[in-house]
Amino acid sequence: MSKHQLNKPLRTILWLILDAVLVNISMIFALELRYGEYIVPDEFYAIYWRIAPAAMILSLVVFIFFGIYRTMWQYASAEDLIRLTLATFVAMLSIYLGGMAANLFVTPKNLFLLQRSIYLLHWLLSTALIGLSRILYRLYVRKECFPLLKKAKHDVRRVMIIGAGWTGANLVHEMLRGNYGKSIPVVVVDDDTNRNGSAISGVPVVRGSGNILRLASDYSIDEIIIAISTPHGDLKSLVEKCLATGCRVKRIAPMEEVTSLQAQNKVRAVNLSDLLGRPEETLDMTHVAAMCKDKTVLITGGGGSIGSELCRRLLPLKPARIVLYDISENYMYDLLSELSLRYGDSIKEQVILCVGSVRDESRLAEIFQLYKPEIVLHAAAHKHVPLMEDCPIQAVKNNVFGTYLTAKAAIACKAQRFVLISTDKAVNPTNVMGATKRMAEMIIEAMNQASETEFTAVRFGNVLGSHGSVVPKFEQQIRSGGPVTLTHPEIIRYFMTIPEAASLVLQAASIAKGGELFVLDMGRPMKILELAQRMIQLYADDSQKVEIVYTGLRPGEKLYEELLLAGEGISKTENEKIFVAQPEVFTMEQIDAMLEELQHCMDDQTDMRACMHRLVPTFREPAEINKAALEQRSQESKAVSA
Repeated sequence: MSKHQLNKPLRTILWLILDAVLVNISMIFALELRYGEYIVPDEFYAIYWRIAPAAMILSLVVFIFFGIYRTMWQYASAEDLIRLTLATFVAMLSIYLGGMAANLFVTPKNLFLLQRSIYLLHWLLSTALIGLSRILYRLYVRKECFPLLKKAKHDVRRVMIIGAGWTGANLVHEMLRGNYGKSIPVVVVDDDTNRNGSAISGVPVVRGSGNILRLASDYSIDEIIIAISTPHGDLKSLVEKCLATGCRVKRIAPMEEVTSLQAQNKVRAVNLSDLLGRPEETLDMTHVAAMCKDKTVLITGGGGSIGSELCRRLLPLKPARIVLYDISENYMYDLLSELSLRYGDSIKEQVILCVGSVRDESRLAEIFQLYKPEIVLHAAAHKHVPLMEDCPIQAVKNNVFGTYLTAKAAIACKAQRFVLISTDKAVNPTNVMGATKRMAEMIIEAMNQASETEFTAVRFGNVLGSHGSVVPKFEQQIRSGGPVTLTHPEIIRYFMTIPEAASLVLQAASIAKGGELFVLDMGRPMKILELAQRMIQLYADDSQKVEIVYTGLRPGEKLYEELLLAGEGISKTENEKIFVAQPEVFTMEQIDAMLEELQHCMDDQTDMRACMHRLVPTFREPAEINKAALEQRSQESKAVSA
């Protein structure tokens, strides 16, 4: 209990006594105001003394009826003040009607009745005095959180809030109530000229989102909270300005992250999805819901970053069941434990875990025939570029033959739709992983021509935060003090978040008619150097100096990625952020010949890389691609300088 707060019964008694006094003071003041500079006639004071006990009791009874003494006035809202105003009005009306009733039974008349204007003045004065008493109590109890009354303390975090709309104002109020620990709001920044110079509960509102650095210094800010909750707002430049202050930066969770009304003002740390350099895409899931309802969905690679997110996104859409198929039981088990905490143990009847490899034809046949999935989402793949350069045969077995065997199993159980998760590294590949994913795309195109199952592929760039990606690697290096290792300062990549990637896969599955290759508009690519610098700002301690070290390009790595091959026409879909490429069509005869040659190379232990160069005409050496890219950038820099 706060030192300012009394136990409830004693507090209620004190409120009753105070209100009884204020009701009487209001009536006396009303008499004085009614007559102004004249002396109040004695007969009116005589009437007042006759009605005072009854008026006082009636008022307190009305206040109790309206719940005035149940209200926690330190947290009072406008609705509480309106209820108080209504209570004082009913109390005044009760006093007046009581006097009218008394007149019917007593003589002479008007022994208990004052002039009507006095009752009106009494109502206004009692409302003002009782309301003022609650406001003063509110300020007194909350003065430890109230910035104008608070004494400076070393352990208090001084907070700047950006955005003076409803979200920002509510955050100020919550913080003043002590709901954010020892954080206090000291300034609100908003560029709306109508709000400049105003205040929210005593916290000044100033203009100047372009001067965040200066304002943070002027107000000695420790923490900045961005109170802009729109999900589509591009906060990149604003976040960068905030990070440049050296303060810890947080934001109100966007609406797509809110799962309940109680979480509507959830504050979280700024993360990399806020720094994409473009708004994060939230795709319409209406078609997806219609497609998945009461269907069995099988996800290969179900324990991986994309596979597990697909499962999370599918569950609210009420599929009949989700079958997760993965060689790694640990990731799947962790996912099921997470879902059990959220949905309860009954989720185990809807989410089924199956351990197995996409290379195992008999295991695939067993699972597909047992569960007969209508929709197959193929996320299983070896994806690490340097590892696959060292293990090309394993890449071919998993990414090429694994895709072929999974597609065959889907056709055998008459699955309706099959979605391959591909990568931008399949476009003009310079490494084994990209070449194998390109061959997987070729298999899908041929399978679509030869079966009733609708085969399609989804192609996108790097996924922020996926297992083994550059993001967790950088984070680990930063938290251990550095250095952060980059292969080359000029590398650029397309990035998307895990939820975006999962949404795109599901969207593709819902609108596919067979044979399409879906591509997401991913905006401009981002320099990996820029990503590393932002992550250092996000995760490094204030006193920590983290260096960036260049280690040289890895085998198979190219400076930039592409999303389309030459000749792949592109067209829009009903979603303006999703495009459809028209890939080259292959026959099953071509695919059979390709698989036969790959098998021959594996059996004879011949040069697998050379074999893939023959089978994938767009497979080129990285040195050739990177040299051309550096020359082009050099020419562009000279043109800009000129």
